[in-house]
Amino acid sequence: MTRPFLILALLVLPPLTVLAAPEAAAIPPVFRDWMAAQKDAGSMRVTFKQTRTTPALKEAVASSGQFWRMADGRFRWELGSPATMSLIFDKEAVRLKESAASPWQTLKPDDSRVRMWMKFLSGREMDAESLTKNFTMKVTQQEKTFATVAMIPRPLLIKKYLKQLDMQIEPGGKRLLGFRIVQGDGSTLLMNFGPPEKPGTDVERLFQP
Repeated sequence: MTRPFLILALLVLPPLTVLAAPEAAAIPPVFRDWMAAQKDAGSMRVTFKQTRTTPALKEAVASSGQFWRMADGRFRWELGSPATMSLIFDKEAVRLKESAASPWQTLKPDDSRVRMWMKFLSGREMDAESLTKNFTMKVTQQEKTFATVAMIPRPLLIKKYLKQLDMQIEPGGKRLLGFRIVQGDGSTLLMNFGPPEKPGTDVERLFQP
């Protein structure tokens, strides 16, 4: 189940739709602020450190990576330096390269492996109703410099593989600091994000496999 959860770690980052009033009360204010802030976040490049644990490993496995997200919903995600795994979404297809030596795979956005999470990509269908339909949300930690929001999946099929998502957000929803996935078997994937930077000048090359 490594691939779906690596993909999921990316899909919560792009811009989300403004919340509708009836469901907003079920979403913590800091998360609502973060969602609203993403509307005007624009294009960016973000570096990250990823730490993975599994019951089978005695020690955690750490690696670094980078992520480009365009204002129009496109993104490119790379793990490793140089990249050993890459994921591209160009608004038409999802392209995945699972290792440095493996070929690119092309997936349709409605592919069963990513369809459930595509609504997180460009804000498609990502409103308060769909968010609260799929997750129970609550603040589990409140500090001066961050708040942690836990997202507990509602559908039983998801619960089998996904126990919880944790998002660490700056006060006022200014920035996503960390994202943790807790899988059903106890494995975890933690991503700590650096500050957003300008994406650079030659961004079109990023979306060419």
